[in-house]
Amino acid sequence: MTNAEKITDYLKNNKGQYCDDCLSKLLKIEPRQSVNADCRRLNQRGKIKRFHGVCSWCTHAKLVNRLDNVRVKEPVAPAVKASVRLPNIDGGRISYNQFEERVSDYLQKQYQDSFVEKALLVGENRTHKFDLVSNNNSIVVECKSYTWTKDNNFPSAKISTAVEAAFYLSRIKAQRKIIAFQDDFNNKGESLVEVFVRRYDGLLDDIEIWSYIVGETPDKDQIITMRNPKDSWYEKLYS
Repeated sequence: MTNAEKITDYLKNNKGQYCDDCLSKLLKIEPRQSVNADCRRLNQRGKIKRFHGVCSWCTHAKLVNRLDNVRVKEPVAPAVKASVRLPNIDGGRISYNQFEERVSDYLQKQYQDSFVEKALLVGENRTHKFDLVSNNNSIVVECKSYTWTKDNNFPSAKISTAVEAAFYLSRIKAQRKIIAFQDDFNNKGESLVEVFVRRYDGLLDDIEIWSYIVGETPDKDQIITMRNPKDSWYEKLYS
């Protein structure tokens, strides 16, 4: 059985939609790029449908594959209420200021608290202004909005400011530390936020990473948690 046949057979027997990464793992097809090539060919031949959506296996917003003649219920990411459908992630982007306002509105509704820019102590006689902080400083959020480069490369220079934000978050005490990204997808369907987490996971410690999907209206905005907080590496090292 060819890899293409394995893919179509799996999609036929497992209702849902699956990203290339998960198909590679589930079907033990290596390298992952071969799955991408086979799925693109199957899509061109009209055998499968290939589109942006939420993977039924990993629940990440990515480029997914399913049989073209099979209708399935759109899977919902863990941080999204089951009664709400994920909006079209191919929609237009909003400006950074609008994005920060949208995140602020979401947090206020979610936690019944106000969130404002606030300077917190991050070192001896040194403060840093965080984008959104709750009244009692228990929730601290930094907002980031980047896109892939014109050549669909990872924007390493711009991402350095997110790494800097992670450093400042590591210097404070808070119940929840969050970096909320307005996500972006390249022409391969790769999530910028997912690649960021994969590259910098070892430096993020107790920081939560959100992929914030902007809907047509604020009430249709959705949050996908791309990384849950973990233990603080340096605190364990010196405890």
